[in-house]
Amino acid sequence: MRPPVRRPSAACLRCLTAHLVLACSLIASLQQAAAQSVPAGEPTLADAAEAEAGLATVEELRLAEPSGEEPPLSRAEIEMLIEAEVQRRLGGIPRPRYIAATDVVPPQGILLLDTQPRRGEFPFAMALGGFMQLRWFEFARSKNEWVDAAGVTRPINNINTFNINRFLLSLNGHVADERLFYNFALFGTTNVGIRSGVVPIGLAGWKFGDAASLGAGMSLVSATREWTQPNPWTIGVDRSMANTFFRPGFSPGAQVTGRLLDGEVNYVAGVWNAIDGGTTGVLRRGTSMAWAGNVWWEPLGPFGLGGSDMEVHDDPAIRIGTTGAYALTNALPIPGNNPEDTVVRLSDGTPLSEPNALGPDSQVDQFVYRLMTVDAAWKYRGVAISFEYYFRLLNSFQGVGEFERQSLYDHGGLAYLSWCLVPRTYELYARSSVVTGPYGTGQEYGGGMNWYLKQSRQTRLTLEALSINKSPAQNFIYPYRAGYTGTAIQTQLVVAF
Repeated sequence: MRPPVRRPSAACLRCLTAHLVLACSLIASLQQAAAQSVPAGEPTLADAAEAEAGLATVEELRLAEPSGEEPPLSRAEIEMLIEAEVQRRLGGIPRPRYIAATDVVPPQGILLLDTQPRRGEFPFAMALGGFMQLRWFEFARSKNEWVDAAGVTRPINNINTFNINRFLLSLNGHVADERLFYNFALFGTTNVGIRSGVVPIGLAGWKFGDAASLGAGMSLVSATREWTQPNPWTIGVDRSMANTFFRPGFSPGAQVTGRLLDGEVNYVAGVWNAIDGGTTGVLRRGTSMAWAGNVWWEPLGPFGLGGSDMEVHDDPAIRIGTTGAYALTNALPIPGNNPEDTVVRLSDGTPLSEPNALGPDSQVDQFVYRLMTVDAAWKYRGVAISFEYYFRLLNSFQGVGEFERQSLYDHGGLAYLSWCLVPRTYELYARSSVVTGPYGTGQEYGGGMNWYLKQSRQTRLTLEALSINKSPAQNFIYPYRAGYTGTAIQTQLVVAF
């Protein structure tokens, strides 16, 4: 026989109602504090209270007709009811959540806060993200020294180092209006010493729509394709020797970005203090700035992250693009404080501003820099091919003495071939790049293997070997040193979040 259902007495109901009202007041206070972190499109606690029957249950208890035949609820039962109600309400309060990468979009990071302006809250959002590269780099020289264009004999050294090659911690979101965006990051490396400064980079601006966003701040000068590809998504350990030689650096400036024709055409264009906003931008003479533009076309749909096809596309993906830059530039012998900064060099690796580089008793103080590139990439069923070719003209030299050349034309290119033999897990690749000009030719070739841990681009272990011959490029967070000839072996773990 089914036992009779006990109904609470009037006294118990009053006690229970008081406790529930107190619990609801506590939850309302928690709601006000937690509502600031409700992500866009998710229900708030108020929504949950209106949609669910929590308050209706209390009202029903208030209106219930007591029966003297059932025994009253015990204190323990009342406390259990209150605890259940509190837990149900707390379960509706949103928590910070993580938004991982997809096949075409990088990770959005930890969404810390995203208010709901439609509910009268102040518009604000913030997400935390970043990446880290841990690298073991070993270089075995094939020659002991090299002679630069100024006639200076320089040693070639063996290298064996562990480093946090790059680290970046970023905050991004919007404030005051969903169209008023910001992106701030701290970037650094241990390659130039553990006491080296951390570099601030980032933009703030206004998004008019998918077609155009205008921002200003500290950003890379967008003048080559490989330079604009974020470090975590490179095919190999790092960007190529040719790109390191030709590309500009970071600088304060303003830029406009956008997507046209339903996202098929993408562009970046802007003006910066200089092609290298470190020392060059600070000590620039005159009002001339650096202008750069970058456009690419993805006619078959989104190309995805990086040049490899670790996702193993069922349908082909293509990207075709071009970039360009122009600047009246000061010739300085050393880069600025940003570890990604580089200086303009001759095709043998000699800094353009080095005394006697362009002739006896001469030194370049200022010049005009012009750069143009073309690029194309294709990926399909785990196989990917990409290339970029560079054309650089330096002229209008000013400085001390007579220059043996009035202009310098250098050109070169890079190529990658990769095959993801186990989808989203193991990938083999080959790479090469070359730079040639009036002062010689430098080249590299090699390859390696990527292991995507947990089948994700966000965790990747790379083993790579490169043969380098007369490198014209130099940057301490890359495996390139000016004039070096030898073999570079690198192991790198990348974690992006």
